Amino acid sequence: MFLQKLEIQGFKTFAKKTVLSFPGPKGKTNALTAIVGPNGSGKSNAADAIRWALGEQSLKMLRGKDAEDVIFAGAEGKARAGFAEVSLSFNNEDRSLPVDFAEVTITRRLYRDGTSEYLLNNTARRLSDLQLLLAEGNVGQRSYSVVGQGHVDHILVASPEERKAFFDDATGVKQFQIKRHSAVLKLKRTYENLEEVELILREIEPRLRTLKRAITRLEQRQEVEKELQTLQWNYYGRLWSELMTSAKAIRLDFEALNKQVTNERARLEGLEDKLETIAKAEVSTKDEFTSGGGELQNKYRLLQRQRSTLRDHEFAAQKEIELAKVRAQSSWAPLPLPQIIDEIKTLLAEKSLTNLYALAKTLLKKLERPAPEEIKADKTLLKKLDDVRREISVKEKALKDLESEIDRQAAVSKNERTELFTIQKDLREKQSALYAVEQKRNHAQIELARLEERQANLSKEIDVELKDRSSTLKSSSFKGGETPPLQILSDTISKLKYKLELIGGIDPESIKEYGETKERFEFLDSQVSDLRSAIKDTEKVIDELDEKIQKQSAKQFKEINKEFQRYFKILFGGGSCSLVQMTAEDEARDLEKMQTAEGAIEAVDQETLESIGERVKMRADAIVGIDINATPPGKRLKALNLLSGGERALTSIALLSAIMATNPSPFVVLDEVDAALDDANTARFAAILEELRTLTQFIVITHNRATIEHADIIYGVTMGNDGVSNLLSVRLEEVTKNGTARR
Repeated sequence: MFLQKLEIQGFKTFAKKTVLSFPGPKGKTNALTAIVGPNGSGKSNAADAIRWALGEQSLKMLRGKDAEDVIFAGAEGKARAGFAEVSLSFNNEDRSLPVDFAEVTITRRLYRDGTSEYLLNNTARRLSDLQLLLAEGNVGQRSYSVVGQGHVDHILVASPEERKAFFDDATGVKQFQIKRHSAVLKLKRTYENLEEVELILREIEPRLRTLKRAITRLEQRQEVEKELQTLQWNYYGRLWSELMTSAKAIRLDFEALNKQVTNERARLEGLEDKLETIAKAEVSTKDEFTSGGGELQNKYRLLQRQRSTLRDHEFAAQKEIELAKVRAQSSWAPLPLPQIIDEIKTLLAEKSLTNLYALAKTLLKKLERPAPEEIKADKTLLKKLDDVRREISVKEKALKDLESEIDRQAAVSKNERTELFTIQKDLREKQSALYAVEQKRNHAQIELARLEERQANLSKEIDVELKDRSSTLKSSSFKGGETPPLQILSDTISKLKYKLELIGGIDPESIKEYGETKERFEFLDSQVSDLRSAIKDTEKVIDELDEKIQKQSAKQFKEINKEFQRYFKILFGGGSCSLVQMTAEDEARDLEKMQTAEGAIEAVDQETLESIGERVKMRADAIVGIDINATPPGKRLKALNLLSGGERALTSIALLSAIMATNPSPFVVLDEVDAALDDANTARFAAILEELRTLTQFIVITHNRATIEHADIIYGVTMGNDGVSNLLSVRLEEVTKNGTARR
C-alpha cells in the first residue's frame, strides 16, 4: 500500500483545488517525493492537510486556534472559502487496509457552520471507524506517519507518558488500543446501564411483592369461590330437587283427593235428594211424628252445613297460621359477623357471672335458627282458630243430640221410617267419609301451599347466591351424585363465606398491573443477565487485547531499541543510547521522592502530581512511560535536556529511523526534520532515507539539496500576492532528459 494522491481544496492557503500525485514503487524501492519552496509559501500546509485528513483534532498540532483556521480565509482579490476538503487516495491492491477496494479514498470536509463529515470512497463514516481502519493499516495522524514542522524533537521533549502514546503507534498496537478504548467505553456504558436497570429493579421489586401477595389472595379467593360454587350448586340443587319432588307428589295427592271429594259430594247430593223426596211425601200426612221428624231432619241438615262452613274456616285459619310460620322461618337470618364480634366483646367485658349467663343465653338465642315448632303464630290468628274450633265443637254436640233424638223417634216408628232412617244413616256415613277425605285434601293443600312458599323463598335465595347459574339449576334435572348431608353442606358453605370475608375484596386492576409489572421485571431481570454476560465478555476482550498489546509492545520495543542504538551510532559516529520502559512502580517511587524532598513539591505542578498518583494505582508492572538515554561520543551526560539542538535533532532522527525500520508505516511525511543538520549530517540523513525507502514511502518537505537529490518527484510551492499557494511539479528524470520542468 502507498499514498498515490493528495487532493486539497479550501484548506488554509490552498484556496483552489490542488492535486499532488505520488509515484508508486519501482521494484523494491518506494518513491521519495520532495516538496520545496520558500518560507511562507504554504508547503507545510500540505503536511498539515495530510494530518488533518487522517483525523487530527488538536488545533495546536495544526498550528491554528479555531476550527475555521483550516478554511481558506480569503485574500486580496480572493473570497474566503465556504469549506475545506482534503482527500487521501491509497493504492490498496495488497489489501493492507482491511476493505475490499483496490483504491481507498479518505475524505474529510469541514464547513464554516461547524458541520463536518468523513467519507470513505464517498460514503459517510464515523471518525472512530476510519481511525481503526488506518490503525490496522499501520497509519496514524499522531505517530511517525506525519512528523510536522518543528516537531522532529517533540518525542525527546515530551513527557514519558506522551512518549508512550507515540510508541503505541510505533509498536503497531494502536489498532488494539482503539479497540480496547471502544471496549472500555462499552464496558463503562454497560456498567452504567446495569446500575440503572438494577436501580429500576429495586424500585419495582417491593411493588411486585405487594401485587404478588394480592394475586395470591386472589387465587385463594378464586379457589374458595370455586369450591363455594360447587357446594352451593350441590346444596341448592338438592334442596330444589327435593322440594320439587315433594311438591309434585303432594300436588298429585291433592288432585286425587280433590277428585275423590268431588265424587263423594256427588253421591252425598244424590242421597240428600232422595231423602228430600221422601220427606216431602210425608209432609202431606198429619202424622205428628212425621212432622216432628221433618223438622229434626231440616235442623240436622242445617247444623251439618254450618259445621261444614266452620270446618272451612278452620282450614283457612290453620293454613294461614302454617304459612305465617313458613314465612317467619324463611325470613330468619343469622347475625352479621361484625355484630357477633361485638356481642362476644360484650361477654368478655362482663364480670358478673349472672349477667354473663343471661347475655350468653341471649346471644345463643340470636344465633340459633328456630325450629318450625318453636315459631309461634300471631295471637289474632290463634284466637280466630280457637273460636272456630269451639263453634265446631258446639255444632257437633248439637248434631249428636239431634242424631240421638232421630234415633229415638226412629225406634218409635221403626217400621214406618225404616227406609228414611236407612237413607239418613247412609247419608251420615257418606258425610263422615266426605269429611275424612276433605281433611286429607285440606292437609295436602296446606302442605302444598307451604312447599310453594318455601319454593318461592328458595328461588329468591338461589337467584342471589348463584346469580347467572340460577336459571340453569332450576331448569335442569339435578344430578349431584353422592353428596354430604344438607346440614354439613350448609355448615361448610357458611365457613367458606366467612373465609371469603377474611380474604376481602381484590381490585381486578391488580391482576393487569401484576401482569405488566411482572413482565417488566422479568424483562429487566433478563437484561441484567444479558448485561452481566456482556460485561464478562467485554472484560475478556479487554484482557485479550491487553495481552496482545503487552506481547507486541514488548517485542517491538526490543527491536526499536536495538535499531535506535544502530542509527544513533550511524548519525553520531559512535556514542550510546537506550530506551527504558517505566512501570507504575517506578512512578510510585518518583512520586514518593517528589513528596518527601524538601522544597521539591513546590517545583512540581499539582496537576502532574495528581496524574502520577492516578497511574500509581495501576498494576505495579504496567508500562506507563518511556524514558530515553542518549550519550553522544565524547560526552558523559545522558540527560536529554543537556543535548544541543543539533544533537536532539540527530537523536530524534535516529529514533524515528529505528521505528520506521522496525514497524514501517505505508508512508511517512517529514516536514523539515533536517533543517537543523549540517551538510555532513544531512548526507547521513539522506543515506538513511535511501535505506528506508525499501520499507516505506517518503514525502519530504525540505530545503536541503542533499535530500532533494534523492527525490523521484519534486513539488514546488509558491505564493503570490493573493495569498494563495500554487503548485509546480518536477520529475527529475524529465529534467534530466529535457532540462525543463512542468506545472
